[in-house]
Amino acid sequence: MYRSFVFICICIALLSSCRKGTSAVEERPTEKQTRKQAEEVVPTICVYTLGKVQPQLLNAMMDSLQAHYPKCKVADNIALPDETKTTKRHDHDRYRADLLNEFLARYKIGSTIVIGLTQADIGLDDFRGRDHSGIMGLGQIGAGIAVFSSYRPRDNEQLFRVMLHEIGHAHGLTHCPDAQCIMQDAKGGNPFGKTDKFCSKCKAFMQHKNWKL
Repeated sequence: MYRSFVFICICIALLSSCRKGTSAVEERPTEKQTRKQAEEVVPTICVYTLGKVQPQLLNAMMDSLQAHYPKCKVADNIALPDETKTTKRHDHDRYRADLLNEFLARYKIGSTIVIGLTQADIGLDDFRGRDHSGIMGLGQIGAGIAVFSSYRPRDNEQLFRVMLHEIGHAHGLTHCPDAQCIMQDAKGGNPFGKTDKFCSKCKAFMQHKNWKL
């Protein structure tokens, strides 16, 4: 009698285990679902042109972006807002990069990365001990927003390096102490003419953010 009871208990335990195993297999996500979930975690880079931007320049930047990042698109053209002009420069129109980033923040939805491309001159007030300084780009660290200009870089290749630097900031990278890294602090100079690569640490960070480098 006791042996029969033990045998029945073992059978019930085995049947229960089999059912649990079957349920686990059935609940496992399909390859299609896994791929869809992976795609959903990759933020889209939305490129807004600010003011008049030559189609050739935009196409060159998009070609470079699409070669290194899986999800990017041209979003729209936006007129340069008059309220973003610096009042500390009067020889020609120059726009404050920090105010342009505040303006671009209106177009950020969820995890998207919003970047502005312009051919206009951009700068910052009260920067590096001066009333106003011209710059090539500005990214808000970890905020997913950046702006850059073709006004100072000598060619499209250098401009794309500026873009990578500022997008690195937008993703969350700070300035790197490595003098050979594209994330180094320009300190008023132009290191992008000689530096085109990330150091191993910054590269690993960007690769984790889905960049092919």
